[in-house]
Amino acid sequence: MAAKAQTASADHQSTENVQRLYRSSGYDLASHPAHVIRRAHQRATMRFQEAMGSYKLTPTQFAALATILKHSEISQNQLGRLTAMDPSTVSLVIRKLSKEGLVESSGSQNDQRLTLIRLTDKGTRVTLPLLAVSVEVGRRVLAPLTPAEQALFMTLLDRVAAGTEVADGEI
Repeated sequence: MAAKAQTASADHQSTENVQRLYRSSGYDLASHPAHVIRRAHQRATMRFQEAMGSYKLTPTQFAALATILKHSEISQNQLGRLTAMDPSTVSLVIRKLSKEGLVESSGSQNDQRLTLIRLTDKGTRVTLPLLAVSVEVGRRVLAPLTPAEQALFMTLLDRVAAGTEVADGEI
């Protein structure tokens, strides 16, 4: 029992020591890239909901609709790749959009493994005017930046999203 008590007291650190270790770690929530990106994502989602909330579409659902519109007909797999959705998310999105009568799916005549997705007439009527609304959402999200800053921000954000590492000394 005495050994357990010694271990417990050795593991227990004083508040002052914990705070010193915290400060020495260099961690700062307010400037942590993941936290700032999450806050920016919250702002973008809020702007999207302000503009499109009455259509009861999520940003992911709208991305799917716009991508299907662009391609006329697309496989579920390709839709996932183009919208950065994993297969289970794409499946859920397609199921929801199908339930709303916005998309329809069918098997490919050339490849039985593929499910092809296309907009219904209703889906096209809903999606087309929302493209301009979505462009306005993007404008509002970037509004705190000058046009030059917006271009630079999008270039850098694309690089972060792609995950391409910069080689040492490349900058």
